Amino acid sequence: MLTLAAAPAFAGVADSPLPVLQAGETTFHLYSVPGVIATACFGTYFTCSSMDMVPVQVGVELFFSIGGGAANDAVTTSLSVVPGGAVTLGTSTPADPGIGMQSSVGFLGRGTARILATSKKLACTAFIADRCNNPVTFMNHLTIIAKTKQKAAN
Repeated sequence: MLTLAAAPAFAGVADSPLPVLQAGETTFHLYSVPGVIATACFGTYFTCSSMDMVPVQVGVELFFSIGGGAANDAVTTSLSVVPGGAVTLGTSTPADPGIGMQSSVGFLGRGTARILATSKKLACTAFIADRCNNPVTFMNHLTIIAKTKQKAAN
């Protein structure tokens, strides 16, 4: 009798392997961000501030709404954040330079993101913004959840 073990299928944000953002450092999946949109006129932006006393490497991995592995390379688009500093990563360049994006993570579509870092001492926010108009005429805050657990609203 022959039995075959099925290989695990990576479902996306919850169980895809974490990339190594910085050699010799552990990469942590800190936050998940559902509702990412990247189209011709909308981009999603992630701003993170370091609360650590040492530089922190920060990356954003994006996953399409149909699941599967990461749609971008979080290692090559990751940024170093100095203690007390902040960086902004986005799906595409905004028309309004006031958004202050330092790295484009290169994504087009809809899905979920996970924010990765080499330290757990990071505070982040995410928002969708109009990228066709300067000044921005539309902006919407996205909910960030801890890894894969969302607390119910009261």
